[in-house]
Amino acid sequence: MHFLFKLMTYLKTKWFGVFLYDEKKIKDKKLFPKEPDEIAEKIYLMQKGGVLEEEEYFKKHKPVVDDERLSSIGKIGKVKKLYVMGKEFGYDNDLLRKACIKLAMRKIREEQEKRERRITEAVETLDDIIKVTNILLERMRNWYDYFSFEGGDIEDVLAIKVGDKKLDKIEEENIKNLAKLIVSLQKARKDIENYIKKTMEEMAPNVSNIAGAMISARLIARAGGIDKLAMFPAGTIQLLGAERALFRHLKDGTPPPKHGIIFQHEMIKKAPKEKRGKIARLLATKISIAAKADAFTKNFIANELKKEMMEKYEEIIKSKEK
Repeated sequence: MHFLFKLMTYLKTKWFGVFLYDEKKIKDKKLFPKEPDEIAEKIYLMQKGGVLEEEEYFKKHKPVVDDERLSSIGKIGKVKKLYVMGKEFGYDNDLLRKACIKLAMRKIREEQEKRERRITEAVETLDDIIKVTNILLERMRNWYDYFSFEGGDIEDVLAIKVGDKKLDKIEEENIKNLAKLIVSLQKARKDIENYIKKTMEEMAPNVSNIAGAMISARLIARAGGIDKLAMFPAGTIQLLGAERALFRHLKDGTPPPKHGIIFQHEMIKKAPKEKRGKIARLLATKISIAAKADAFTKNFIANELKKEMMEKYEEIIKSKEK
């Protein structure tokens, strides 16, 4: 009496393709395109836990697999080692190297995008804190007019001066609680500003050095990322944040805006009004160059840019031209 034993079928994915095999030989295979981008995409999808279409193709064979990622393809178990090299099918190490570079670049871009999204959230949170703090301060002034601000540490920002006006204990407690809330918000503001400054120095050192951390963060948030900011011409950077004023100019013929977010820069704020347009253009030009360095070359050129900018700034200030 003869017994027929069915050999176990295994599935294994290499960087160059997917193989179906048994104890004796490779039964079938699906090779990847010999393109670095394609191979990088396959590896990326696998690292994210996805199943490749080449792997799905072998589902009908119900192979044994050793990767939880492929549990929908076959049965999890011990897989016989597959001895196969890419060069046997025309896949050399140079192709693998190029694919790995593509994969690394993609991961770097993704990480940068995550950081940029966090910066955007931090900037918007900071704006909300500033808005709420100002509202609460005004409310406190209206509620009780015998208090003053004392300089010093942030914990001492609000000090209630009762004077000769007597307060109900509950009212006094409420006012003090409001003061504590404002102090807490101011501390949160300081913490977020420090976070933004540290992150910007790491993520966009050139732009941060030229424009300052907070202005840089707002520009990147408004542009949608450092890569996009780097692609903007200086004129667009100059007017980022002034979109409403620009729309009114186009619609109603009001005077055109000279600057947007970058107006917060001390170089512009302290300049005579008639010089601000030229200084804004100067600053925007240097930010544009700095952004390209941060996004593409990664070279630190801020010191040279700043020196050039300050020399030109002095010329504009001293010039009699408006």
